[in-house]
Amino acid sequence: MKTFAVALALLSAPAAAAGFGDSSMGRKPYGVLLLAPDTGGAFKTELSFIRSQLQGVPLDSVETFNDGTAVQRAVDRLNAQHVSKIVAIPLDLVSESAGMEHLRYLFGIREQPVSDRPDDTRAPTAPVKSLNKSSIVLPGRGPKRLKSDAELVLTATIDKSPALAEILGERAVALARDPAKEAVLLVGVGPRSDKSLDAWKTAASAIAETVRVKGGFRASGILWVRDGTRAGQQDKDRDENRATLRGLVTAGGVVAVPLALDGRRAGKLLQRQLGSGGYRWNGKGVLGDPRLAEWIVSISKAASALPDVRRFKDNAQGGFR
Repeated sequence: MKTFAVALALLSAPAAAAGFGDSSMGRKPYGVLLLAPDTGGAFKTELSFIRSQLQGVPLDSVETFNDGTAVQRAVDRLNAQHVSKIVAIPLDLVSESAGMEHLRYLFGIREQPVSDRPDDTRAPTAPVKSLNKSSIVLPGRGPKRLKSDAELVLTATIDKSPALAEILGERAVALARDPAKEAVLLVGVGPRSDKSLDAWKTAASAIAETVRVKGGFRASGILWVRDGTRAGQQDKDRDENRATLRGLVTAGGVVAVPLALDGRRAGKLLQRQLGSGGYRWNGKGVLGDPRLAEWIVSISKAASALPDVRRFKDNAQGGFR
């Protein structure tokens, strides 16, 4: 029931159950679409277990959810399986992120598109190029919203569930020698835009404080790493993160865990920014913990009773039909 309430609050829609279609016509009540934020294929190992838990429910996935074309193709594949509703589950761990705002636009929840481009106070120039696929690119008139004959539902992220803090708390406690005398740091990949980063930091700090309470640590904090940003942004990030780490180290030990599905990218960027001194690092992300799969199964079933989330529609040149 708690998961249902969370999904309901996110969607800000009445809790009226939608019709599941005419079973006599062979339509399935719903399918599930897993939207991963650039895990580099690491999520594939999770799919077989999740599929076994969702027996009879069509399942598809996208490894880079900022790729609107890939998301549309996955929606098309589920429509081809004659589902009445598609329950999309974003696997971003932070609800206030540029990636989540992009998804909310694609699903017709957000009116205006969002850009995850590096900020610059000088005259406009081309943004720093990044080889990472998570870069949101808005060519021309911007991305088209998703089109689907089936109803679309976008669920809450896992940071609205106690499962995330439980997983991260256990990761941190496993590193700690005496949690009551140590601090816990969450390390995540932040948005390229400084304006978006502020909202991300607030949400990530709230998660870190919950982890602190769960694990019994003396203090909590966050570090953020970014690629594809400008030199001035990189310098500012480094200075702020160094100050955070210095303040926590002076009072005792520090353990750091990735706020990510797969911690490899965050670990590489953290090493490049701060080195490895002053903290004990657990590079293991949330992937592989059975509570992640349990949450996916739980929220998919709860959200399958919610109505279509789409409020904003594109014009005749693309988007909703």
